Amino acid sequence: MAPISIQKEDGLYHSFCGLTCVGWLYQKIKDSFFLILGTHTCAHLLQNALGVMIFARPRFGVALLEETDLSKPQPELEALIDEIRADHKPSVIFLLSSCTPEVMKVEFDGLARHLSRPDLPVLFVPASGLDYTFSQAEDSVLQALLPFCPPAPPDDRRVVFLGSVNDAIADDFALEAARLGIPVAGFLPATHFHELPPIGPGTVLAPLQPYLSKVATRLARDRGATLLSSLFPFGPDGTRAFWEDLARLFGLDVDLREREAQAWARLAPHTERLRGKRVLFTADTLMELPLARFLRACGCEIVECSTPYVNKKFHARELAALEGVPVIEQPNFDRQLRTIAEQQPDLVISALGTTNPLIGQGVVAKWSTEFAFMPIHGWAGTGTLAGMFTKPLARHARLDPLDDPVWSAGLMPGAIPLHIR
Repeated sequence: MAPISIQKEDGLYHSFCGLTCVGWLYQKIKDSFFLILGTHTCAHLLQNALGVMIFARPRFGVALLEETDLSKPQPELEALIDEIRADHKPSVIFLLSSCTPEVMKVEFDGLARHLSRPDLPVLFVPASGLDYTFSQAEDSVLQALLPFCPPAPPDDRRVVFLGSVNDAIADDFALEAARLGIPVAGFLPATHFHELPPIGPGTVLAPLQPYLSKVATRLARDRGATLLSSLFPFGPDGTRAFWEDLARLFGLDVDLREREAQAWARLAPHTERLRGKRVLFTADTLMELPLARFLRACGCEIVECSTPYVNKKFHARELAALEGVPVIEQPNFDRQLRTIAEQQPDLVISALGTTNPLIGQGVVAKWSTEFAFMPIHGWAGTGTLAGMFTKPLARHARLDPLDDPVWSAGLMPGAIPLHIR
């Protein structure tokens, strides 16, 4: 099979800031605290993006940089660390960088070491929106945890599932592994800081998320672990390939064709609505490749699959499954707007900042951000995953015609309509 052609453009991706990874990670690592060193802009972002969690006593916060901090060699955070320790009693604190302190050349590694206590490590996590996309900062968090993963002996042949998923999905993967006879060492990240799995030359790393190429490559290099190369476990097709390929690394011959067929049968109401629909992905979460592959298996035509970055080795199987689909890295959004106007796709998967304006222009669009928060992995997640694509189509079908003047009321006079049908 010829290698897929990937076009790289010069555009900036319209991705959420990497700091928002705390929205799912603080819930996954239950004895953690995430401290962002940033500005009022960072605080405003987190308050608005994650404010729905305020009643759950969230374990994250922002240490605000003020003008007086510009003259200091390093921010003074000792009192804040003491306050966090007294109020939340964490086992680990993650210190996340943001754009402004990085421009100020704050020496984060030294700051984290200075703030660490013998029984409370403070770990530096580079997460600035200058360098990291919405989901990609999780990779930085996992890399910060690696020194605390115990070494495993070469004869410890077990799997470590790589990537944050909620507890119900994690239980589903653990039960499925047990059913197939695959020994499990744990998950990275683990539910608690002191439960990190041992990793060594006998470990098989099974990535659950498509945005963790750096930590996966580092573990394979530094610990000698074997990295599973398969489809990511999204949808019946990806889940079957994932488990069959993983079992093969343990010398097990597993045939899950019937299991996949049953899963597709349960999705029939969704696939009937999706079949023949034309879908375009703008770049945002680094989840675009497996999501587009799943939709293609549902019978959709993928007009374009754009993504912030492509790692040809880490994403090899997904790219092979997308042969014939235009895959674009770092797309130019102005060009994408023209493509949307010309091609008029039935559904656009777009970043949070661009979805609502597209909807205002008559485009049927879906927030890509939501896929990072929802339980869409494995056999248990197939229904949720399919429903995330069919719900906006069903909702649009119930709306009044979009040429009704109510849809354009209040638009700026200079707004250029896309003339979407």
